[in-house]
Amino acid sequence: MERQDYRDARLFYGEGILQCDIYSITQLTSIWLVNEPMRTSMYNVMNRCLNCLQVKATENDTVAISKLILYYEEGIGTPKSEELASYWVDRLNGFRQPVRADNGFTEVRPVRTGRRMRFFAGYAFSPVMPVGVTVGGVGSRIGWYGRFKTNASFRKSDYLFADGRPQMTEEAYLRPLGKKRNAFAATAGLVVKCTPWLYTSAGAGYGKYDLLYSYTQLDDEAAEVGKIWFKNRDASYKGVSAEIDVAVKWRAAYLSAGVNTLSFKYVDWSVGMGVFF
Repeated sequence: MERQDYRDARLFYGEGILQCDIYSITQLTSIWLVNEPMRTSMYNVMNRCLNCLQVKATENDTVAISKLILYYEEGIGTPKSEELASYWVDRLNGFRQPVRADNGFTEVRPVRTGRRMRFFAGYAFSPVMPVGVTVGGVGSRIGWYGRFKTNASFRKSDYLFADGRPQMTEEAYLRPLGKKRNAFAATAGLVVKCTPWLYTSAGAGYGKYDLLYSYTQLDDEAAEVGKIWFKNRDASYKGVSAEIDVAVKWRAAYLSAGVNTLSFKYVDWSVGMGVFF
């Protein structure tokens, strides 16, 4: 290993795998990590290392469990598997290490694995706000997310629509044309990893929803003068936006579905998709 003669080292330490020698497994794992061109020829021996680690892990060998987590996270001798890595992380955290505290009593602390947070990003859709993006990150159990959704409409209103009719200070002849929505919501919240494939999230933020009506203004001879927009005061909201979602993960991808409300007056459903990286 010191001469970086990895081929001879692989053959030498490969003999130790017959006895499931943990030192040989450690050395072969180091070769795999630092010498990518040799990985194809090492797949079989690393698969045997994996089998040895699985046997030792079932006997509650914490060193073997730590290495097993690395094997599934990095895909050493086996395809990557976030689910299996998470399973063995939970098993490892099930063991406790006694630590002598300053007051003379013995404390119990979980074994730390040093696993990094996995980040994710995706597209968020709802019928009213079809343009959205979600980003976040999840550790072993808890994570965070941020989301922004809009319908990409920012039409300004000229007058109010209230009590079932347009509100104008001057007399005008109007012909109704249609309606339009302005909507956006910015939220953030907590993600909880329930199982390796099931996640839930809940968050809150600020949102706005305006319902606009358009009318054509006519002159005394019924000729079109221009278009006027009215905001429906009774069907427009702004304030607290709250939501709750459930997401299902498969490999690096996820699908989500949930419900959200604006000012606890307007309720809408949403779906999303994205990837972990």
